[in-house]
Amino acid sequence: MKIVLTGPKCSGKSTIGGRLAEILGLPFIETDSHLEDRYCAETGDRRSCREICADEGEVSFRAREADAAADIAARDWCVVATGGGTMLDPETRSLLVSGSMLVLIKAPVHLLWERMQKTGLPPFLRCADGLSEYQERVRRLYEATAHLADIVFTVTSENEGEAHLLLADRIAEATLRRMRSPSSFGEVVRVTTFGESHGPAVGAVLDGVPPMVEISEADIQRELDRRRPGQSAVTTPRSEEDRAHILSGVFEGRTTGAPICVLVYNRDQDPSKYEAIREVFRPGHADFTFWKKYGIRDHRGGGRSSGRETAGRVAAGAVARKILAERGITITAFAQEIAGVRGEVEDLGFIERNPVRAADPAAAGLMEEAVLRARADKDSVGGVVKLIARGVPAGLGDPVFFKMDARLAMAIFSIGAVKGVEIGSGFDAARMGGSENNDHMRDGAFLSNNAGGILGGITTGADITLRVAVKPTPSIFREQETIDTRGAARTVAVEGRHDPCIVPRIVPVVEAMAALVLLDALEIQSKIGGAG
Repeated sequence: MKIVLTGPKCSGKSTIGGRLAEILGLPFIETDSHLEDRYCAETGDRRSCREICADEGEVSFRAREADAAADIAARDWCVVATGGGTMLDPETRSLLVSGSMLVLIKAPVHLLWERMQKTGLPPFLRCADGLSEYQERVRRLYEATAHLADIVFTVTSENEGEAHLLLADRIAEATLRRMRSPSSFGEVVRVTTFGESHGPAVGAVLDGVPPMVEISEADIQRELDRRRPGQSAVTTPRSEEDRAHILSGVFEGRTTGAPICVLVYNRDQDPSKYEAIREVFRPGHADFTFWKKYGIRDHRGGGRSSGRETAGRVAAGAVARKILAERGITITAFAQEIAGVRGEVEDLGFIERNPVRAADPAAAGLMEEAVLRARADKDSVGGVVKLIARGVPAGLGDPVFFKMDARLAMAIFSIGAVKGVEIGSGFDAARMGGSENNDHMRDGAFLSNNAGGILGGITTGADITLRVAVKPTPSIFREQETIDTRGAARTVAVEGRHDPCIVPRIVPVVEAMAALVLLDALEIQSKIGGAG
């Protein structure tokens, strides 16, 4: 992990960064110094950044700056000090921020300007309106980085002498938070889920939601009802009401801007069915890996690794979907394939009128029969879910590590039963020619959508389409070979109440995760602007 300090010129980032690196015992790299070293190695001439910029012009200098930053981005375990020019370039910013802890150092503009006049103004600020130009550059830097920063620190004349000590404490705290947040997701709009399958309750905390959004328990309940167990013959017989309880963040029907906590009580858990396998690892489940990672596991239905955890995702996603709908964005998923039975028709109005959530009326009955047949055979089946997001504006996502397709894939892969995600033409693109796969354009629109609404990691404005491979439910009543916690050979037939096919109930979960990604992307984009 790198610690990247950025801030306006004369904010003291280099001095603070050097002192901080000494405390932490890490190498210190300054992008300006690194650029000067590279320039000297290339030309044999040792010159300062100011001299290079004056001689080559700002455009050429910024290109050199980006190259130096890309070289630094490939390094690890160091402290980096970089200026506003570097961080204002989106691609360079993505490179430096990825896998790093970002510290934004602020200072009053009048204090910065006074310091620069003493040390000498850079060429691009030596003009009649230099102060106004500088103020605008500072504003743009804060706008581009504040939402990405792990720590925002304001330097004053009173604290600058001990700034490195204060930052060291805050970095330690932030590092601990990172180490302890595998249950959180998102950048600006951030969700944390909590609870276990057979604990008292599950739920979610959703932070970063703007105030004054109309939301009710009924809005959340509508989505939870689509996910809840016991809703048809093709799902688990566990009967949970999954009633949504909003504990915070909503007042008189509107969001307040504070974290929204939604609680769902577990009412029909039966841990006795799992007592016989307390020490046994269930094939296909996370029992063995949880044990290896933590040295402890909740044997009652898998605890955190249970599909029950997704109730919190759906609750948070319901809030995100409500906000997206108000902005003209709709998200719809359905069962495209179950047990090898594939639907060809996409009648979106039919999805909620059949228990398998298929969009093809002719295939729905065959899918249902396949699921019931698997249950009778003490087995389970998987399938494919297709998702379509409409009304998504062009320009969301990032060009390198935080591509929109990467964000969506990460979000959906985090759902326990998901084993594959493809976007647009997906794996079929590997069997096409470029002339066939490329989406031609005419009159400002795409003539096809093999890209699935995303090009170069950024949305095109066309529908986002993706397909999700869902594995068969691992809990089956057939005897299977396994081992126990002591490594001894065992056989196990998993009792309890389980879905013979996860596909119908995973549909709202896939929609929820896509909604959270898109809302987060919209909020990030609102901070940086763009061509629109």
